[in-house]
Amino acid sequence: AIGAFSAGLYSLLGKAGFKPDYVAGHSFGEITALWAGGVISDTDFYKLVRARGKAMMPPDKEGFDAGTMLAVKGDIEKVKAAIKDHPEITLANQNANIQVVLAGAKADIEKIQQVLADQGFSVIPLPVSAAFHTALVQHAQKPFARALKTAKFKTPTIPVYSNSTGKRHPDDPQAIKNTMVEHILN
Repeated sequence: AIGAFSAGLYSLLGKAGFKPDYVAGHSFGEITALWAGGVISDTDFYKLVRARGKAMMPPDKEGFDAGTMLAVKGDIEKVKAAIKDHPEITLANQNANIQVVLAGAKADIEKIQQVLADQGFSVIPLPVSAAFHTALVQHAQKPFARALKTAKFKTPTIPVYSNSTGKRHPDDPQAIKNTMVEHILN
C-alpha cells in the first residue's frame, strides 16, 4: 500500500509539472526513490515493494520480539552519552539536529525510555511493528536480498540519495544494488 500510494502521488505530481533535481527516501521510501530516479522499472518496483513487505513480516516463532522504537528529543550528543552503556539500544535514525530514534527489544526500549525521561529528555514511543534498521529485523535481509538479485538496476536518470550512507548513490547500477542488499539493517 505504501509503495502504490507513493508511486501514485509521485506520478500525480509529475503530471502537474513537478520535476525533482534529486530524490531520496527514508527506509521503505528508498525503493520509491530508486524507481523515481529511473533505477528500477515499474515492474521491478512493485516486485521489490511486495518482497520487502513480505520479508519484514516477523518469523512465526513463539516469543519472537521484533522490537520497537522510541523518538527522543534533545541534544544528540547528550542522548548518545546517555545510551553509551546500553549496547542493546541502537540509534536507528537521526531525524533532525535535536531528534533521534532509538530501537531495540521492547523491554530494553521501555527501560531506556524511563532512563531518558528521568534525565529530562522528551521521549515518545513510536507505534511501529518492529525495531527497524537493527539486527532485530535481520530475518528480512536475506529474503529481500534474493528479490534484489532478480531486479534489473539501471543508471539513475537523476541523482538518488542513499538512506544508508546519506550520500548520492553512484551511477553504477551494481553498486546501488550492493548497497540495497544491506538496506534493511542500516
